[in-house]
Amino acid sequence: MQRIYLPYTNFSKSLVIDEKQIHHQITRVLRARIWDEFIFFNWEDLRDFCYTITHITKTQLHFLRKNAQEKNSEICPQLTLYQALPNKFEKIELIVQKCCEIGYKKIFFFQSDRSQKIHISENKKLRIQKIAIEASEQCGGSRIPEIEFTAAPFSFERERIQERVVLWELFLLCHTESDNSRRLKEISFQKDQHISIFVWPEWWFSSREGDLFQKNNFQSINFWPRILRCETVWAAAGFYISQSCDT
Repeated sequence: MQRIYLPYTNFSKSLVIDEKQIHHQITRVLRARIWDEFIFFNWEDLRDFCYTITHITKTQLHFLRKNAQEKNSEICPQLTLYQALPNKFEKIELIVQKCCEIGYKKIFFFQSDRSQKIHISENKKLRIQKIAIEASEQCGGSRIPEIEFTAAPFSFERERIQERVVLWELFLLCHTESDNSRRLKEISFQKDQHISIFVWPEWWFSSREGDLFQKNNFQSINFWPRILRCETVWAAAGFYISQSCDT
């Protein structure tokens, strides 16, 4: 059954959709007919709403609600990915798509010392947001992650402010073992934690950035001996954390 994201929608007994893009998707792309069933959701209500088409016009779709299903697909703890901009726009698309599937709540792309100079236009940002919505529709997620871009180096002051408000853990993933690094299996994760995961660009962080991470009390995580790419390491780490947190 097709699942479609409808933000700011009141899912009453009857539902009328006149938004052109959704109308085109349902009638032209999916070629829906009377009595076909669809699932709708928004990020304000952790439920899926099942509707049946009762009437189709050139500009409107009329639905009748069959039931509402409770959703329990959001993961704990709260995960935020801080990803140094990679060298290709296609990698950004992949990262956003898979972040939605894993269950990250926020994705923050920032310019590191060794990041490629990638121009992210407004049209590309809209494309990224569309990818996030489609991925959430398909994977059964109820929350569309927030996505931000900055061309400036990351400011650690922002994290210090957040640290005062919530239980905030800062993890720097790495692939080399050091005196102060730990393994993920050595850490106990709690459901109420807010965890930030920082991931390198293709050629790792610079020594200047390494000093900043150390100065700001980041926990260095030696994920495992094998080297994972910057567009895959956070997926493995995020899945591990979500499956191992204490209830």
